[in-house]
Amino acid sequence: MIEDTNTVESPGAYYPQDFSLRTLNLLTASGQRIELRQLLVELSYYEDIYSFSASGYITIIDSQGFIELLQLTGNEFIEIDFGKVKNGRNDNEQLFRVYKSSGRKPSGNMNSEVYTLYFCSEELMLSEQIKISKSYKGTKISDIIKNILKDQLKVGEKRLSQSTIEETTGVYDFLVPRMKPFEAISWLSTYARPQLSGAIGADMLFFETKLGFNFRSIQSMIKDDIYATYKYQAKNLDNDTQSFQEETITVLEYELGKPYDILNEITSGTLANQLISIDPLTRTFKKTNFDYTKYKSQAKSLNPGGVTNSLKNRLGKTEQESYESVLKVSMGNANQKLVPYIKQAEAGVAQDIFIETYLPNRTSQINLSNYTVLKASIPGDPGITAGRTVNFNLPSLKPSNTTKDLDKFYSGKYLVTAVRHIIESGGTYQTILELAKDSTPTNYMNINNDSSVWTNAVKE
Repeated sequence: MIEDTNTVESPGAYYPQDFSLRTLNLLTASGQRIELRQLLVELSYYEDIYSFSASGYITIIDSQGFIELLQLTGNEFIEIDFGKVKNGRNDNEQLFRVYKSSGRKPSGNMNSEVYTLYFCSEELMLSEQIKISKSYKGTKISDIIKNILKDQLKVGEKRLSQSTIEETTGVYDFLVPRMKPFEAISWLSTYARPQLSGAIGADMLFFETKLGFNFRSIQSMIKDDIYATYKYQAKNLDNDTQSFQEETITVLEYELGKPYDILNEITSGTLANQLISIDPLTRTFKKTNFDYTKYKSQAKSLNPGGVTNSLKNRLGKTEQESYESVLKVSMGNANQKLVPYIKQAEAGVAQDIFIETYLPNRTSQINLSNYTVLKASIPGDPGITAGRTVNFNLPSLKPSNTTKDLDKFYSGKYLVTAVRHIIESGGTYQTILELAKDSTPTNYMNINNDSSVWTNAVKE
């Protein structure tokens, strides 16, 4: 058995980027447990609310020829346990499946090589190997998700108890037609409407964090308590005047990757879209218009302000009123139960799929949740997970800002859509946050569409 028993641990956190890597083991097909901590170049662990599985990679320097000696094929597992402080409560203990090796490069005098092992959850691997053919009658979608996790993917009771499967409203008749488990969950998510009081539309997402699997509404996530308030500020040159706690919530770097893109929001149906639902049995159709202004007045959002104002085009319509910018046609069955000759055949009457409720709203909601996208680097924090909410304080760049005011539109509450934890052999630990928001702290000023400036601009 090949094993390196050296340890890389810190008895406490003295600096914001300190870490405790208690476990980094490779479990081989022959039952060996290989210690990799002393071989580590970089460990990267990733969560994303738009990804079914947590994943990551480790880059190592190997001078013992593990790939040949241990006959690595992608049927191995990796044990990971990292945290901020030794024996701290934020430790991240997980078991992953290795699925790929790449980038083998010689190092030194060809006595060693550097390569990367990629890992993901075992459930993702299993989901790619099986298909589901099963009918569900009069069942909530949240119950179907639980059934797939427990009976199809055989997720253990401990992990199920740590998972968060949010209750959905409405009962459905579904036939899952030979789909892979995660593929089926993705399909069902598009129909799922949260039971959360006051929530509208269909914005349920399925994803994995270190705490387990999650099936949650965006409107539910943004209601959660704020995890932390991060601020971007000049680093104090006098380390004695800035406390450890202050440094841990200081943003090291940030980038506003997508402040706004109004053309994309129009072409994606974020601000306005139209659904024509056709019922072939009753030979009827219905138009359903989505209007962002009306939606904003009813839905839950991260911040009180809207994302746009109301400039009228030369046809006299705002972006929110241009419903045909995105037009979708689909089957519906909302009124079938009201038709006498269909109602008589009770066994043939399907549950309402509420397409007029979920499709126009979901088209906007998923895009709207990423209206503004920001990436921020902070000192490593194993406690933060995808799906949490944070405050980001961005100082205003106005020359007259002598009172340290915050940016009125790009500060505020954000949803953590993705988290990447990066531990490097040099002894540093950073967390990269991908943040997004659907609203602003302050409303944009109203446009005077009757002014000569705007009248001439939109007509030319």
